Amino acid sequence: MDFEFKRTGKSFGKLWLYAVLLLCVTAAGIGSYAAMKKANSATEPQTSIDWDNQGFTLGAEKQETKVTVEWNTTSSTTEEPISARTDNLPFTGKFTLPLGNEIGKDYSDGEMVSSKTMGDWRIHNGIDFMGNSKADVLAIQDGVVTDVYSDDMWGVVVVVDHGNGMIAKYCGLVAKTTPKKGDEIKGGTTLGKLGEIPVEAADGSHLHLEITVDDVIVDPLAAMNRAD
Repeated sequence: MDFEFKRTGKSFGKLWLYAVLLLCVTAAGIGSYAAMKKANSATEPQTSIDWDNQGFTLGAEKQETKVTVEWNTTSSTTEEPISARTDNLPFTGKFTLPLGNEIGKDYSDGEMVSSKTMGDWRIHNGIDFMGNSKADVLAIQDGVVTDVYSDDMWGVVVVVDHGNGMIAKYCGLVAKTTPKKGDEIKGGTTLGKLGEIPVEAADGSHLHLEITVDDVIVDPLAAMNRAD
């Protein structure tokens, strides 16, 4: 029994010694790791971020950049205002409609339109004012008759110079009801009676009015300051 006791006591003594050594080694290892970490952290550059001033939004990957664009309000292609003339100026003066206010066919402005009479498509350079046969056709403004002639397609035509480069052709009148070449006329007075226009016979009884300003064909309603 004494033998066993002595043997057990000796074994317990060795285990205690090993435990002490293990604790020492562990403590030394922990101390070394802590010292190394502290040394490394002392040499690493520290970066601080001012989150309030970075413009970041939670969940956003990129910072949004706002761009302000200033528009240039000066254009090199700005048209200069047209100088206005006050003496019987086309487009701004007071004009009388030549035959009521019902329009059968409008000014086509260079576009091709259907012709019932001719069965084709063609440009319509004037405006057709509808009216009853033999109705009075009125002068749209003061002027001078520069020509009166009969045309196979347009019937009897009266040409009037209304001043400021404006020339009007009144097509489809009755012969011997018109003024003569050289006569001065007043706006609103009768130029003749409504007749026929062979080239537009299928469109019914009407006056075909064409206007040029400085030898350029224009919209008659615009020339008479009657366009919408």
